[in-house]
Amino acid sequence: MGKIGLATLMTDFGTSDPYVAAMKGVILGKCPVARVVDISHDIPPHDVMAGAFVWAQATPYFPAGTIHVGVVDPGVGTERGILAAALGGQIFLMPDNGLISLVAASLPLEAIVIVQDERYLPQAGTSRTFDGRDVFAPLAGEIMNGLDIHKLGTQPQTYKTLEIPDPLRDGDSLVGQVLYVDHFGNLISNISRGTIAENWPDVSSMGVTLAGRDMGPLRETYGVVKVGQPLALFNSMDLVEVAVNQEKACDVLEAGVGAEVRVSPQQQATDASDHGTDGE
Repeated sequence: MGKIGLATLMTDFGTSDPYVAAMKGVILGKCPVARVVDISHDIPPHDVMAGAFVWAQATPYFPAGTIHVGVVDPGVGTERGILAAALGGQIFLMPDNGLISLVAASLPLEAIVIVQDERYLPQAGTSRTFDGRDVFAPLAGEIMNGLDIHKLGTQPQTYKTLEIPDPLRDGDSLVGQVLYVDHFGNLISNISRGTIAENWPDVSSMGVTLAGRDMGPLRETYGVVKVGQPLALFNSMDLVEVAVNQEKACDVLEAGVGAEVRVSPQQQATDASDHGTDGE
């Protein structure tokens, strides 16, 4: 494996503490010519599913040969393993806690090893609370300098994956759920345009309910409704999203990850909304 010039970082560290800068310093100390790009450091603390979602949405846009370092690691310092994987021509370095799940579902897996070489694992007497700085960053620097991930260890018999719900057909509806809430408070579901089209060729005829509340027909963009009005649309990821124009849908609609999203031909969507509000 040749040298790699580009690395990305994704963590739940935030940006007000020294943690991200320390990781970058270690990488640059190993590979001074490295370019380090931040994907996000605002993953909710310990939220591996959110990290998996952000990683899967961002990493396919990077050039082949990029190394992606993901540290959303509630098990830091424990016996959880460290994985290095080649997916879609890129390298991914992460704890074995399911962070790989959505990337592995969207990019072809070419190789995966569990890091066993003790030179790249925590050393006795060192801190066990900051593997981002002490393990992931130096290992990323070595890989950028040409270290072949196959030399780090062997292919694991299994590795941890998250239980990711798929949308299900329920009569004349497709039922999914909110999988991620973004910075704007938009509620992003696990229902894609393609999945809807597999069931109803005329995607434009569909309506959406959120937890039984009618969000109207699928729209193209936010500004087609008045400020403060909720709507459903296909977002830039081609996923069904529930939003409130210029406000946070998660607050206005009091909904979050796990809330039911139902897509139906518009008459069924309206009926589901009426049923969901009986007794109010």
